[in-house]
Amino acid sequence: MGSDPACLATRWAHMNRNGDVLVNDRLVFLGDLTHTSQGYAAELTPYPVACIKAWIHEYSRHADTLEVDLFKDPQQFIDAFIERQPAVVGFSNYMWNLDLSYSIATEIKRDYPETVIVFGGPNYPLEDHKRKEWLEQHPNVDVYIIGEGEEPFTNFVDDWYETRDIEHGVLSGGSGVHALVDGRFIKSDDISPRVSDLDKVPSPYLEGYLDEFLKEVPLTPLLETNRGCPFTCTFCVDGISDRTKVYRKSIDRFEAELEYVAQRYEGKVLTLADLNFGMYKQDLDASHAIAKVKREYDYPYHLQVSTGKNQKERVLDCAEILEGSLRLAASVQTLDADVLKNIKRQNISAEKLIEVTKVANRLNANSYSEVILGLPGDTKEKHFGTVFQLADAGLKFIPLYTLMLLEGTVLATDEERGRWEIGTEYRVVPRCFGAYQFKDRQILSAEFEEVCVYTNTLPHEDYLECRSLALTMGLFYQDRILFELYGFLGTLGIQPSSLLSILHERRKSLSPALTDLFASFDEATESELWENPSELEAFTKSSPETIERYVKGELGNNVLFRHRAIALLDLVDDIHDAAFGVAREVVKETAPESYEEHSAYLDQLQRYSANRKRNMFELGTEIDDQFTYDFRVLLTEDFASQPLQLDQPLRVRFSQSQEQVDMINDQIAVQGEDLNGIAKVVSRIPVAKLQRLITYGESSESTGSDDGMQFASPTAISPGEFT
Repeated sequence: MGSDPACLATRWAHMNRNGDVLVNDRLVFLGDLTHTSQGYAAELTPYPVACIKAWIHEYSRHADTLEVDLFKDPQQFIDAFIERQPAVVGFSNYMWNLDLSYSIATEIKRDYPETVIVFGGPNYPLEDHKRKEWLEQHPNVDVYIIGEGEEPFTNFVDDWYETRDIEHGVLSGGSGVHALVDGRFIKSDDISPRVSDLDKVPSPYLEGYLDEFLKEVPLTPLLETNRGCPFTCTFCVDGISDRTKVYRKSIDRFEAELEYVAQRYEGKVLTLADLNFGMYKQDLDASHAIAKVKREYDYPYHLQVSTGKNQKERVLDCAEILEGSLRLAASVQTLDADVLKNIKRQNISAEKLIEVTKVANRLNANSYSEVILGLPGDTKEKHFGTVFQLADAGLKFIPLYTLMLLEGTVLATDEERGRWEIGTEYRVVPRCFGAYQFKDRQILSAEFEEVCVYTNTLPHEDYLECRSLALTMGLFYQDRILFELYGFLGTLGIQPSSLLSILHERRKSLSPALTDLFASFDEATESELWENPSELEAFTKSSPETIERYVKGELGNNVLFRHRAIALLDLVDDIHDAAFGVAREVVKETAPESYEEHSAYLDQLQRYSANRKRNMFELGTEIDDQFTYDFRVLLTEDFASQPLQLDQPLRVRFSQSQEQVDMINDQIAVQGEDLNGIAKVVSRIPVAKLQRLITYGESSESTGSDDGMQFASPTAISPGEFT
């Protein structure tokens, strides 16, 4: 085939059904699309598809003639497609954008049936019979590519442009290419493609392919130093055997990319796609590179990444190098040995977990640990035990997830579903819905997730109570809401779980407002679930008005964060009355002498704690109070010391810093000031950062700020955050 671009464009031109020549036959669109009705649902630059573009321009046989455009915004993608009509379109496929991408693909095929539609990504079954079913259910997808898409996508496009034969392109396009041809499921082989040397992938940042996306601060730059995960967790898309070998990028290349981003991006957050950051020796070099760039450019201020599941000493070394920018995750998912065996996962020991947490808290590297409800072999007792052990270990934040059955995971296979008798229902993914315009037609789209609601060891009623525990933790533990109280109790040898277990047992007999909140949460937990996904889809897309109800927050909210927002706005005093009331009972029973000695202190500690957290979203409010205990010393020691009584009352003022006011105003401007907006703010800013600062006496110097540099809450599996 000749190399002259004009010649190639002529040879590749073909007609649509209206007889019009597709003038952009050498044009390829790659969409890493996300819903935008409530801001970007997946707030990352389209780095994965940008890597495919970089590979095409470096290695395609037709690199000189192919043009590749990248998209994140779905409406921009649609408008550009209608205007320019590319011959090949590739879509990333995740659980948060499948319906969006496929709905757009359907409209494309309706008007431009010759357009080749290629999907790729982890949201795709592992079993061939299910893959065939998937392609039958998505007839407007011509080709599916599994694994890392750079090489197979390029090979397929090259072959298709030369032969116009999809079957030939599948069978000759290398590993990981699937299609349905004349009702037959065909594939190149059973291998999931990998890139063994990441430096072979030209950097989409250094090539300038992502410059336009770096200008959008709501999007977070996504980088990687390696790909792969040595662990084989059955619930994770990276737990398949093809992903166990870890391949790396050179540190020089990574540092060059990071410096390039730092020079152009005005935000503060960096997300690394690494799955076990800090577990390898090379991660120390990466940490030094990040720290070096930060010293020069004041970026990144916050690093979002999954830290290693073992080698915690090395992870701590990375955290120390990064001086608080790194969230330290001890993401156990469960602490039960049998459940861990069932999901083929290895965890650090509980003793090591406590040690790591203490060091992390000393480094101000916000510590957190994720727990998943409903894993194989899980029970109510095991779930409660894991959550309470983590609280007693001192983790600052404990996200509680509901198990999602994700396509592309071992757990979603027929064998595993049957083995554990997994029962599932469906719900709308928060923030993942919207209405989009394709010519004169409106696309109504919403994403759905399949969640486990019972197994052969977890009855549905126990599932519901475990979900209710998530609210108990949200009200009485998360984000250091009562850290002063837990600090004092720790001096008496009383663990947080002693309070939390009682508060949870009494959740239906607390104050009327708290009791109503738990009842509302329980009702919302059940009502958001649908047994039949087709009925849920039919309802969600029944009319533009229904989609608008989701967009406005009348439907499809994050149930947990919505109820936490209600509590933070209106029920801080109820929370303190309940927690301190139970604390007095526990202290009186376990340490009666201490109760007599510290009863007055508990009264003042409750007032002090509530003053810091009451009406945090009423900007500019200031509270003035007096105390007879030395809260100056207690605050410096994180309240983990015995109280000292003063000879003279201490005046304490509780107020917000300008930084806090600006932070809240900035977030409300983006998310909205209604309840749904506040819920989104709570999902993004650690509430500890919003607690009022302290000023003593006539001093003008405030103290008590959360020194942890990490801003954003832990990155979730989906844009639904912690649901």
